[in-house]
Amino acid sequence: MLESAIPFLVPASLAALVISALACIFLKSRKAEAVASTVLFALILISSAYMIAANYDVQILGIFHVYAFSLLFALLFSIAMMLVNILAYAYSKDYLNLSLLLSFSMVGLLVVAMANSILSIFLGLELVAITTSFMILFEGRHRVEAAVKFFIMSSISISLFSFALAMLLPYSPQLALTAVMPNSGISGAYFALAALALLVVAFGFDSALFPFNLWVPDVYEGAPTYITALLAGVNKKLAFVALIEVFFVVLFAYSSTFSGIFALLAILTMFFGNLLALVQKSVKRMFAYSSISQAGYILIGISTATQAGLGATLFYIVAHTFMIIGAFAIVLWLESSNIRNIDEYSGLGSRNGFIAASLAVLMLSMAGIPPLIGFAGKFLLFSSALSAGMPILAVMGIINSFISIYYYSKVINSMYSRKQGKRLRAGPYIAAVVLVCVLVVVLFGIFPQPLITIASNASHALLGLP
Repeated sequence: MLESAIPFLVPASLAALVISALACIFLKSRKAEAVASTVLFALILISSAYMIAANYDVQILGIFHVYAFSLLFALLFSIAMMLVNILAYAYSKDYLNLSLLLSFSMVGLLVVAMANSILSIFLGLELVAITTSFMILFEGRHRVEAAVKFFIMSSISISLFSFALAMLLPYSPQLALTAVMPNSGISGAYFALAALALLVVAFGFDSALFPFNLWVPDVYEGAPTYITALLAGVNKKLAFVALIEVFFVVLFAYSSTFSGIFALLAILTMFFGNLLALVQKSVKRMFAYSSISQAGYILIGISTATQAGLGATLFYIVAHTFMIIGAFAIVLWLESSNIRNIDEYSGLGSRNGFIAASLAVLMLSMAGIPPLIGFAGKFLLFSSALSAGMPILAVMGIINSFISIYYYSKVINSMYSRKQGKRLRAGPYIAAVVLVCVLVVVLFGIFPQPLITIASNASHALLGLP
């Protein structure tokens, strides 16, 4: 009886999350809101982990599909939102309202992850975009520019998504998340290709792909840093989840046509992010461009249009989520001490050894240095490109990894320079978030097989493979 009820814990916890958030807002209690949000994020986490272990594959009300792929991201997003929630509790001036919007955003995240139709993906993305726009504004008028730019990018994305839905509607009236094979000859194929092109551009804005990412660094820099962690660690990953669901399921018949386009976008995105990160003085803006380059690495696995490439992509999405949230948590803490530029990080190793070492580990992992999770992820991505007969893509990825080492090493060199200052003490909230992220990066770097297995099972489930 208990096992049959387990799949309903996720939607039930969503309803409870919203109700709890509303109640806490009316009670005006930060602590009650924080406890309720944390407990309910944990409920989603535990139920998702249980269902992954039990190999569930259940459809709920024809709206949600609870299976290995959706459960992987339900688990990931619940952990990521818990970490962002901790950062917001520690630093947000309007935590009550922010936590309410985080709750609604979690609903959108799970709607996309567990979507059983293209329309569900559309509604989930819209919910996340709207709530994020308001969250950026919570710290005052100086955040308006970032919020407006984010809103414009999201509006363009949603508009293009709507046009794509209109093109797919004649071939799939229910807009089900199943393969669409137009049967109306050449014109039908052209419509499907046009729809896929629009979807690529739409998701390009959300996932920070070149050339649709020109405002992304401005948004990341202008937003409160705990929201920047949300944007880079959660929202961008959600866009890739939506792209994967549409590309590998709905329009996979046209994968050969768009594989080369994805490969080109991956190369351009990697070079754009890494080359501009080289010249940044602000660490926050450097990580913004670094996050763009990481989107290019993720796209490598999608470009291969293979099960191995998809599994590598899912692995790296999980890896980068923890790497970037941990990095922005440290940036947030140092900003509170008015430390923002690379030169101002000088002597951090002697002022707080744990934070300096943690930031170094996270950056080395992003650069792909063994034995960290970033190395395992890039190894899988580049190997999938070679197996798919795309060696140039693997070579470009390796070159970009070497480029990234340069600007990460500038920060590490600055932290461990001889300059010393007053000792800095990280609060328990920052320390907890950073510790979780570093442990994931190190443990799954040394022992990547459990995560590789989960990612492989998720990719098999999405593709309908045994």
